[in-house]
Amino acid sequence: MILLAVLTGLGTITLLTFGYHATRGWQRSSELLTELDTNEVATLLATAVMRDMRGVQGRVLANDDWADAAVSLADTSAQVALAFTRYPYPESFFRWQSNDSTIVFFNRVARYPAWLQQQRPEGHFPVILVTNPPDSEPLRRLVDSYGAGRYRYVAFNTNLGNQEYQIVARLKYGNSRVEQPQSVTGFTVNLSWVRQSYFPDLLSEVSDLSERGSRLNVGVFDERNVIVWGDQRSRQGTIRTFPILFLNPASGKMALPSEQPVQTWTISVSQASNSPLLAASQGADQALIVAGVAVCALFVGLFLAIRATTVGLALAALRSDFVSSVTHELKMPLTNILAMADTLGRLPASTETIHKFSGLLKQESTRLRRLINNLLASARVTDIANAYSFEALAIATIIEHVLQVFQQPLAEGRFTVDVDIPLDVSLVRVDRDSMILVMDNLLDNAIRYSADNRSIRIAIKNEPPKVVIEIEDRGVGIPEHDLQTVQRKYVRGRRVPPGGSGLGLSIVARIVGDHGGRFVLDSTYGVGTIARVILPAIEDDVA
Repeated sequence: MILLAVLTGLGTITLLTFGYHATRGWQRSSELLTELDTNEVATLLATAVMRDMRGVQGRVLANDDWADAAVSLADTSAQVALAFTRYPYPESFFRWQSNDSTIVFFNRVARYPAWLQQQRPEGHFPVILVTNPPDSEPLRRLVDSYGAGRYRYVAFNTNLGNQEYQIVARLKYGNSRVEQPQSVTGFTVNLSWVRQSYFPDLLSEVSDLSERGSRLNVGVFDERNVIVWGDQRSRQGTIRTFPILFLNPASGKMALPSEQPVQTWTISVSQASNSPLLAASQGADQALIVAGVAVCALFVGLFLAIRATTVGLALAALRSDFVSSVTHELKMPLTNILAMADTLGRLPASTETIHKFSGLLKQESTRLRRLINNLLASARVTDIANAYSFEALAIATIIEHVLQVFQQPLAEGRFTVDVDIPLDVSLVRVDRDSMILVMDNLLDNAIRYSADNRSIRIAIKNEPPKVVIEIEDRGVGIPEHDLQTVQRKYVRGRRVPPGGSGLGLSIVARIVGDHGGRFVLDSTYGVGTIARVILPAIEDDVA
């Protein structure tokens, strides 16, 4: 007994000593993890803000069609409407040609510029055209004056109607020897509005996505250190700066005003007082006391641990079938993301490299999100009223969204996509997110199981009182005897290539059924598959 007591005492002292060093190491690791987390979130927020602020210049102004004199005002208005939908900060777009004195402004209906000093015209189109408005001629002369320097882009702040605006313009030259721009296209940004509405809305969305389980204090401060959005308590945190410039300075030769330096705002991120990471860092002493108590209870816990381990092994055996089916699907995108992140960290970060790998990262993240959405949908409760939010939608908008998501894998796989959507397709009453998940799974299957003939057809048909969506591929096909079984949970075709969780088609069938529709598979093995989603149409209404 004495020997056992001595051995127990020595063991307890050894465990307490080890626990002390382990706890101090845990504290240091927690502090390092806290710093790393705030650094990553601050960088993510600053990057997201600057990328969105530069989106119009990179995706709209850089499009040569805008400056083409052959493009009609109607076509330009349609492009402006799309730009207004994607990017909230442009209040107006403008353009003019060197051989024409007309200056055309394309304005938002929902946020009509006050400086135009005229009543807003009535209309149902989201874009209103105004020609030669007040203050436009001085603006034209100022922008054209930069042609002497052969600048490609111009950005400056000015007052329009007693409100401060940022003007961003692209200058296009027809002859290398002529200083006068052949055409100018650009947009205006109301700086007061972006401070009050744009940055709060954008940062609220991005910060919610970036917390990743930790609780953070996030704040944005202007050039005078006045808070624009967020929490004042973030001032002492990790800081990232970004310029109030709706233009990418690396896009080519550009003119920025020297008399009005670009304002620089600050994003500050710190751990909140109730953050788990901060609590882990500050709770080392309490953890050490708990460790001592735990050592005293070790002998009782040993028996309980053995019993719990036995139960855990039995539970793990029950789950192994499902885990094995999704492990590959989770590991592949994660491995690719880690490899691309490591490559970005080792190679010089050129714009082309970042663009390439950011697209790949987005693609792999989309694969992960689709699998997670499938898992959530698989576990969704059967109460349809609580699970879905139905609204009247044109199914064409769902198709457009899904094709945009799959743009990169379709391009990399050299797929030919034929889309047939009539103009008079009836509206359907659906839950938008669920229907996107349906089309995601069907298009992912068409891509995944296509062989040498990489052709996909997407069609929408009016068959009153139904709307039929067809996605057809020329892939490996499904044997006739498997057409019903593959629509069950965790079941995959017996002759298909590896990959997939076995959830996609079962989720499609369930969601379509919950919407009062039918899901039909027609397939010939070795020839291809047609997946049909048949939904009830909304009567007396067409898209």
